[in-house]
Amino acid sequence: MTNEELSQQIAALTTTVTEKFNEIDGRLDKLQAGQDDLVTKYDSLKAGQDDLVAKHADLQVGLDDLRIKYGEMNEKQGHIVNAQKTIAKMQADLQHTVEEQGAKLEEDFTDMKTTQASIQHDIARINRKMIVEAGVRDTMHESVFTTQDSHYRDLDRRLRLVEAHFPELGQQGA
Repeated sequence: MTNEELSQQIAALTTTVTEKFNEIDGRLDKLQAGQDDLVTKYDSLKAGQDDLVAKHADLQVGLDDLRIKYGEMNEKQGHIVNAQKTIAKMQADLQHTVEEQGAKLEEDFTDMKTTQASIQHDIARINRKMIVEAGVRDTMHESVFTTQDSHYRDLDRRLRLVEAHFPELGQQGA
């Protein structure tokens, strides 16, 4: 095998390895873009959750205000019997509304937790894929280095044999 053939083989191997690295880099870029999209969606969900928590706090303040007003009305109940029935009806309606809103809020929190768990699972899956891709890249680097090192050692050994038979060639190159 001539030096030119060896050079051609090395160039072909280098081209193949470069193509594989470019392919792996492309897949890693796609995975990173997917992970960035998931992070954006997670941030959006987190902002929505924070908004729901703030609304819940507002509802709680409103509920506390309603309870205070209910207490004031109960004090006046002894004076006006007819007003007592109206207040009782208002209380039942308000309690029903608060329970409906509380149930809806609890349902929304449950849905958000489910979605959040799904996103966390997807992120973990993407992280596992990225780790596998990184391992493939390291293996390719090591394989190419070992192959090239073997070829260079073989070439050096052959060159030394030629120089041993023809010492004047070795002196011309120096």
